[in-house]
Amino acid sequence: MADERSRSEIAQTLSEHLGSPVAAALMEAIPPFGWHEIATKSDLRALERRFDEVDRRFDEVDRRFAELDRRFDHVDARFDLVDERFAVIDHKLDVLRVEIRGDLDRQTVRLVRWLVTTVLGSIAAVGGAVAGVAALVS
Repeated sequence: MADERSRSEIAQTLSEHLGSPVAAALMEAIPPFGWHEIATKSDLRALERRFDEVDRRFDEVDRRFAELDRRFDHVDARFDLVDERFAVIDHKLDVLRVEIRGDLDRQTVRLVRWLVTTVLGSIAAVGGAVAGVAALVS
């Protein structure tokens, strides 16, 4: 590859031998870098094939992500069903809690009534016995 000084010397020599217009036209046809850096049509076709392969891979990745999205949608739907089931169970437990609380309140009232009646009856019986013993002793 010719550096800028070399290119200037070549242009000067061409101008001296062929004239300025011809030298300028020739210098325009010579790239300012090495010929090995120029891409050919076959290089571009190879690059296009590589891009096609990259596009194919991205399409495959997109397909796989779409499949994952579909699977996550399915999982989300299943979680929604589980949430619905838990809501039903929560409701049933709330109803059961109210029923148990009502039964417990009724049984507590019944037990307290029985205890009061029994204690009062026992007190009356003991009182009667004490009065009977007192009458016999007097």
